[in-house]
Amino acid sequence: MRTRLTLFAIVVLVLASAGLIPTLQLPDSEAVSTFIGPQLWPLSLLIALLLFGAFLLWETRKSAGKQSDLHEAGDEPEAAIPNHRLSIAASRHWYLMAATVIYTLMMQAIGFLPATALFALVVSWLLGARHWGPILATVAIAVVLIQGVFVLLLGIPLP
Repeated sequence: MRTRLTLFAIVVLVLASAGLIPTLQLPDSEAVSTFIGPQLWPLSLLIALLLFGAFLLWETRKSAGKQSDLHEAGDEPEAAIPNHRLSIAASRHWYLMAATVIYTLMMQAIGFLPATALFALVVSWLLGARHWGPILATVAIAVVLIQGVFVLLLGIPLP
């Protein structure tokens, strides 16, 4: 489990670092006529990803050290966690990352709002929603929030 968490944290750090280059080339609020420039949101998210990825990597390595200390002291580890390698729950984080990348690509092809609706639908299902009521409510709320925040409050036109 530690190896997968370490790998996941490293992938998050690499992807966030790679995203910094195009994000820093976006115009800031002074270069456009909106209150918040197109650079702020992606940059904020990338900084959060870098911080959380670094924290996850640090915590994973720290817990690995503690667990090896316990093993050397002769303490028995807790009951083994059942092996669910092929389940969605075991690899949900990879599916969420893939959905996010696909969402980013779909924005260019079909537009921001339809891509957001599809993304909310897929992510709701991946996170465990199995009834159409909560899933459709999540999709509707996501679309209304995106439209309301970006277009109405911030005056940023959607692509």
